[in-house]
Amino acid sequence: MSRILLISDIHANHDSLKAILEVARNYDEVVVLGDLVDYGPDPDLVLDEVRRAGAKIIKGNHDEAVGKNVDCRCGHELHDVSEYTRNAISMRKLSDNDRKFLSDLPETLKIESAEPAIILVHGTLQQPLYGYLYPWLSNEEICFLLQERKSYRLSAGRKGCELGVLTYFVGHTHHQFLRKVGKATVVNPGSAGQPRDGDVRASYAIYDTSDNSVSFYRVKYDVEKVLRKLRELIDDQVIYGKLAKVMREASV
Repeated sequence: MSRILLISDIHANHDSLKAILEVARNYDEVVVLGDLVDYGPDPDLVLDEVRRAGAKIIKGNHDEAVGKNVDCRCGHELHDVSEYTRNAISMRKLSDNDRKFLSDLPETLKIESAEPAIILVHGTLQQPLYGYLYPWLSNEEICFLLQERKSYRLSAGRKGCELGVLTYFVGHTHHQFLRKVGKATVVNPGSAGQPRDGDVRASYAIYDTSDNSVSFYRVKYDVEKVLRKLRELIDDQVIYGKLAKVMREASV
């Protein structure tokens, strides 16, 4: 049995990641649920940190975008910020080996040794990189989104959808939450590097496999220090202004 430190959506914010690793206690392994890069100033330091921690890592849409030099397919509100920081920061600071590392990350993982088994995905099983599983969705919507495409029967529709006894760790929405959907448990630790749920503190969670319990945490870090780093890397004041607003207000 083990205690798993859950981290997601770091977005090149090494300061927030370090703050989490400095205060988190009594965990046996680290799981990162995607989006290590873009938006923040330190994608290289973030990659070094999570690899040094021996983390299990799955791919997010921004990792795919940097790794393969493709569009992030993220929300329109910050799409221009994403593209700008990818080109001005991520692509410049990361080596070819770093980008290959991101490109080669798996889109999903299953931890069979846990009881119940754990499935890791950045978005949803319908769309592992791009699907949004928000905490305000209905149980039927969540159930549908967590059905693998190859096993989902279109004729069944969403009504009556059932999930087995499984635990799902998801990210992508930057919202920290726990949902019980039938026999399944769905956990999002929130965003470590760019929360968007109204609380600017870095988010993380610890999952205990011995009793299937989840504890959520927030930790303060120096947001203004990160913004000073970004100011030195971003020439476009409109882009910088959008990013500063998100980080200071924890909302889009």
